[in-house]
Amino acid sequence: MKQTFPPPEEALSLFYRLHRAKHNATLSALAEAGLQDVGQPRILFLLGEAEEDGVLSSQQDLAEKLHVSPATVANSLLSLERLGYVQRREDAADRRKKRVFTTDKGRQARERCIEVFRQVDKQMCDGFSQQEMAALADTFRRMLNNLGDTGADRCTNQERKDG
Repeated sequence: MKQTFPPPEEALSLFYRLHRAKHNATLSALAEAGLQDVGQPRILFLLGEAEEDGVLSSQQDLAEKLHVSPATVANSLLSLERLGYVQRREDAADRRKKRVFTTDKGRQARERCIEVFRQVDKQMCDGFSQQEMAALADTFRRMLNNLGDTGADRCTNQERKDG
């Protein structure tokens, strides 16, 4: 019998397929909203959160929060900067650091991206009760905790608490 990976009938295969389907639905919805060039909406999300707290993020801050290399963030920022979504400036206290902030265009794109993500999530969770969603969140939290010791879990302690 031919082996496939992941096995098609198992729950983890469904989890993988769900992840891919949500990713594809999100990309499609972003394109429909004219946001296909944003590339890395999470950067805009993180910048917006920091700015709301009165903080300007550095490339290093973003890399740590996204759990990717600074080089990966640098590439994404270069693209976002070329398109007018973000700007980088020298840090007044440490000229070796660059502080990143969103432009008006970036803030508008962030708000539209948030709406797209909410719409995709709403569609994905249509028909689920609050109890079913709570059970699902518990299951995912347990899975993340199970992987925590391997370093595979990259969510923060606050995300775990927020569930």
